[in-house]
Amino acid sequence: YVLIPPFFFGRTGSITSSKREKRAESISMVEAGVSKEVPPAAEPAEESGDGSPATSHSHRQRAFSVTNPTPHLLSTFGSVESPNPVLLDTVGAHTRQRIVVAMVGLPARGKTRVARRIQNYLAFFHGVKCVNVSVGDHRRSICGPFQPAPFFDPHDDESAAKILECREAAMRDILQTLRRDDAGAVVAFFDAHNTTVQERRWCVDQLQDTGCSILFVECASSNEEQVAANMRDVHKFSPEYAGKTLEEAVADLQARTAYVSQTYQPLDYDGSERHLSWIKVTDMDRYEVNNVHGYLLGRITQLVMNLQQGTQSFYLSRHGQSEYNVQGKIGGDAPLTSEGTAYARKLGEFAEKVIAFDAEAGAPRAARLWTSTLRRTRETASFIPHQVIKRRMPQPQGVVSWEQMKRRELPNLDEIYAGVCDGMTYEEIQEEMPEEYELRKRDKLGYRYPRGESYLDVCHRLEPVVMEMERIREPLLVVAHQGILRLIYAYFMGVPREQAPYVSIPLNTVIELTPQTYSCDEKRHLLHTKHAINSDGQAEPASPTPRAVEGLTRTAKVETHAQPLSFESYTVSPPPLLSPGSKARDAAFAMERRHKGELARNSTTILEASLLAAWADDPPSH
Repeated sequence: YVLIPPFFFGRTGSITSSKREKRAESISMVEAGVSKEVPPAAEPAEESGDGSPATSHSHRQRAFSVTNPTPHLLSTFGSVESPNPVLLDTVGAHTRQRIVVAMVGLPARGKTRVARRIQNYLAFFHGVKCVNVSVGDHRRSICGPFQPAPFFDPHDDESAAKILECREAAMRDILQTLRRDDAGAVVAFFDAHNTTVQERRWCVDQLQDTGCSILFVECASSNEEQVAANMRDVHKFSPEYAGKTLEEAVADLQARTAYVSQTYQPLDYDGSERHLSWIKVTDMDRYEVNNVHGYLLGRITQLVMNLQQGTQSFYLSRHGQSEYNVQGKIGGDAPLTSEGTAYARKLGEFAEKVIAFDAEAGAPRAARLWTSTLRRTRETASFIPHQVIKRRMPQPQGVVSWEQMKRRELPNLDEIYAGVCDGMTYEEIQEEMPEEYELRKRDKLGYRYPRGESYLDVCHRLEPVVMEMERIREPLLVVAHQGILRLIYAYFMGVPREQAPYVSIPLNTVIELTPQTYSCDEKRHLLHTKHAINSDGQAEPASPTPRAVEGLTRTAKVETHAQPLSFESYTVSPPPLLSPGSKARDAAFAMERRHKGELARNSTTILEASLLAAWADDPPSH
């Protein structure tokens, strides 16, 4: 016999319309200063078997009265006055902390990469306003688009004066940002060499009247191969080397490094900077932390210690089509349909021959697999093989056995819990709970389902998952759900989290993301084409679109090419990583919403609407 507690049915069993209405009503009844009384029922008591009056359930309910003339009012996220507020983002939204992160290091040592990762992390997960000020940008504005390596000769007084002018212009931008009367925390990044004690002391003197905390982050590297890879990235993405060949850019960077190295003084090299707050990072695997205190500075330190050199790819896949997808229901723990199982088989083949295989070396490579704990993701990953390979690890480990794609089930990857709406369709929610439906439509990010979760709730339980993704060195396949993958995708692509709930994550498609220093490369692999890519039965009604911004002209290049596994791939070259809250991103997503219906109906090319985030005024004719 299996004993099932009664509350089990209250969570996963069927819920009648009247019960849903009562639950929704009970959540929204409490108002400021309202007294509510529940009198005992008036029906006559029944007699028990021995003739004595029996106490009915209604008579056992005790009358109560609540008088609350000065209620505890909770601040809600955004402008939506919800009866179920989200008590999150207290650090980013409700403190006026000011922090300046000053980068330290030679050229092509990963300073910009680290600064951008910190910026993206704080803005997305903690709601912190971040500003990245680059001395290089001011140098190109003041001195011209390109300055040859001799410009950085420390013995050239004229060049030194120009560099100081550029530093002062960048510092003025930071001071202006710190002194703005903005609510919430602000973190400014001073992206410069700062390679001498004198330059770092100058930073402290300039900022001493602002009351901000200053954190120096030094990036050093003894790995010549990694430095060469960083130089190739600088040539590819930096506007300074536009029109230059790779050989010309590398030669100039090497010469520039030689000039800067003449006066390079590592942090606290003589013991004179122990009173400062700093982190020294060497080869992204050795760390020294000094005098770091506070919550946000602690979060920055933890992230920096989980970052890595080089690039790795993440593969994001929704589960195969489930029975609830066909019925249009949200949530639940439904199994896959036959079409979902067909996709799962192709995903297993793709994982073995693409994710876990190094095409250049012609041999298997170590790879990882994460799923949620729900049935549909576990079934989707059930056809992925788990062969054991030999892998060389750093000493003293040496050569070890590695199980390919060993499944790791993470409850953090479970879909957004819809509470009392679990198992309903959006049409049923609109009909039976119209107030909840309108609240969600007005604020999809902050709205929390009655007795359920919001996107912000999920964002916070995804923070340790993303921290782990930043740490790992192997290709990773994540099989999860639409809401979960929307947030992960938005984080790595630099999409503001306000726009994350509108990102389209289609069925039957693997999204390959490769974070770079200045951007994130995206490639989409369509594995199963029998049904239209958006026909998952869960199409939501339209929500208000972001405001469009004029002047967005950047376009993306989309290429279709053949693959040996009989699936289609689309390579996307997105624009550089835009700061959270960027007007360009708002415009791109406004365009995405406008064209989403048209693209969804076109099952020939199966181009997803979210690719339009990189397109502007002239979308492709197809």
